[in-house]
Amino acid sequence: MRVLLLTGSLGAGGAEMAVQRLARGLARRGAVEPQVALIGEGGEIAQALRDEGIAVLELRQRGPLRTPAGLRRLLRLARHARTARIDLVNTFLFDADFYGMLAVRWGGVRHVITTRRAIKERHPHHLRAYRWTNRLVTRIVANSEAVRRFTIERERVPPAKVVTIPNGIEVERYAAGDRGRGRALLGLEPRDVVVGTIGSIKPVKGQRDLLEAMTPLLRARPELMLAIVGDAGSRYAADLRERIRAAGLGNRVVLPGVLRDVPDLLAAFDLFVLPSHSEGMSNALLEAMAAGRPIVATEVGGAAECLDGGAAGALVPARRPEALREAIAALLDSPARRAALGEAARRRAADEFSLDRMLARYEDLYRSVQGGAA
Repeated sequence: MRVLLLTGSLGAGGAEMAVQRLARGLARRGAVEPQVALIGEGGEIAQALRDEGIAVLELRQRGPLRTPAGLRRLLRLARHARTARIDLVNTFLFDADFYGMLAVRWGGVRHVITTRRAIKERHPHHLRAYRWTNRLVTRIVANSEAVRRFTIERERVPPAKVVTIPNGIEVERYAAGDRGRGRALLGLEPRDVVVGTIGSIKPVKGQRDLLEAMTPLLRARPELMLAIVGDAGSRYAADLRERIRAAGLGNRVVLPGVLRDVPDLLAAFDLFVLPSHSEGMSNALLEAMAAGRPIVATEVGGAAECLDGGAAGALVPARRPEALREAIAALLDSPARRAALGEAARRRAADEFSLDRMLARYEDLYRSVQGGAA
C-alpha cells in the first residue's frame, strides 16, 4: 500500500515531527510504502528522508494557496497523486487538510485521512472549511481522547468517523540520556537540584506561570535551579528574561535557547514540569516519561491520559502558579515519591506510547480504510 503523508513543511513542530516519525517508522517496518509531500519546502530534513529511500515531493509554495501560483502547485500535487498511484493520503495541518485534500481527491485518491493534534479555537473561516471538508474524508485521527471529544463537538463530526491514535516516541532513546552531559550543556553543577521544562517558549506553554511558581522556591532553597529550554528569541522569552532579572534570579534560572540533546537534558533534570495552558498530546511530556523523570503537569488536553489520571505524575489546574508551586515543593521534599512517580512514568511510556505501538495503529487504520472496512 502506498501512503502519501502530506503537510506544510518539515520542522520542529509537533505535526511535522509526527510526519517524520511516521515516514521513517513505516518505511522501516515495511508493511506500508510511505511518501511525503510538502506544500512548502523541506530543507535538510527532506533530503535526509530521501537519503533513507523515502520519496519526498516539495511544492515550494510561498504565500497563500488561493493564488494562481498556489493553484498550479495544487494541480501538480493532484498529478503526482495520480501518476504515483497513491492509495491513501494522510494530511497534517490546515493547508494540507483543506487545499491538499481537495487536490488529491481531484487526483483520484479515494481515501483521505486527516489529523487533529491540538485543542484550540479555530478561526471561523477555518472551522467552516473543516465542517465542509469533513464530509469528504474517510477518517479523522485525534492524538488524544481529549482532542477527539473536542473535534466531535466543535466540528460536528459523527463520532464513528474520529479515531484516537496517541503519539508515539522512541522510548529507548529518551531512557538513555547522560546526566553529566546534560548538566554540562546547561552549565549546572552535580550538586544542583534542577527543575526543568522543554518546549517552544510562548504564552500557551505557560513558562511565565512556572517562573512565578518557582520564584519563592528558588529564594528559599539555595540548591535549587530552574531550566527553561526552548527557542528564546520571541518577545515572550524576552519578557521572561526581564522578569528573571527583576527578581534577581539571573544566576538561578537558565534559558539556554534550543538544545538538541533532549535525552541528556531530561537526564539532567530532577523534576520535569509541563505548565501548558493547552495541549493535544505533548511530545515533551511523553519524552520526560520515557526518561523516567518525576513530572508535574497541568491537566490540559491529553496530559491526564498520559499520566494515567495522576498515577504516573502530579496533575494540577492550568494557569494556577500557586498549584504548580505546591506540587513542585511536595515532590522536592519527597525523593521517594519522585522515584516512584518517575518509574511509573517510564513504565507507562514503554507500555502505551512507544513508536512501534503508534505505527501499528496507523497501519491497522490504513488497512481497514483501504480494505473497505471504513
